[in-house]
Amino acid sequence: MLLQLRIFLVFFYILEPILCSPLTIELSNDIKETPQCYYILTPDIECTISYYFSVQSGEDGNYNIDYKIYAPDDKYRPIIERYNERQGEWSFVGEHKGEYKICFEASIPLKKRIIDFDFNYDIAAEKNKGKNVDVRYERRLERKNQKKLRDVKNGKDRLQSSIEDSIDNVERQLYMLERDLQYYKNRNTRNHYTVKSTGNRITIFSMYGILLIIAMCGIQLFVLEWVFKKSRKHAV
Repeated sequence: MLLQLRIFLVFFYILEPILCSPLTIELSNDIKETPQCYYILTPDIECTISYYFSVQSGEDGNYNIDYKIYAPDDKYRPIIERYNERQGEWSFVGEHKGEYKICFEASIPLKKRIIDFDFNYDIAAEKNKGKNVDVRYERRLERKNQKKLRDVKNGKDRLQSSIEDSIDNVERQLYMLERDLQYYKNRNTRNHYTVKSTGNRITIFSMYGILLIIAMCGIQLFVLEWVFKKSRKHAV
């Protein structure tokens, strides 16, 4: 029994990072292909749902895709809808318990895309227990609570809802800008090390080439000397 428990724990610790790691998918180039959708099941309300995706390759240098996110209360009307995006990362509060799905589709038909993405959730109760609470989550939750109070007193305020949506959109764009800057910084560092490594390899191969030329010259001199000595013996 103890051995089985140890095996289970080892399997769990091995499987856990696999489940948390991003997935890599390929969008088909078939014009009849429907959007590819992926699902998560939230166990409770007020869960923080996070998603991230990045298009790794695309035909003809086009990396843009469209994506939509659906909530359990309405499977036909998306709560988030974006077009011509190459990379995205955001989190929002899932007001409903149940199945959320994210669907990807190429912006231009007949063009393949390779996408890395991650789609998961965090339970808000567990998230609030930690010391480092997500500031964006707190702001959204506060705005949502304020909106509920206003709805009770003054009815639905469309202007307030529009302003909140605009704030969320600006916040999302700023967060994506920050991620893009970090991405370009990492890519610049990686390219710098690549150039440095390539320069070192060129130096090493140049040294090998010089040594090879010297060795070939020595072999040629040795062969010519041997041929001349042999021809003199035959002449005598």
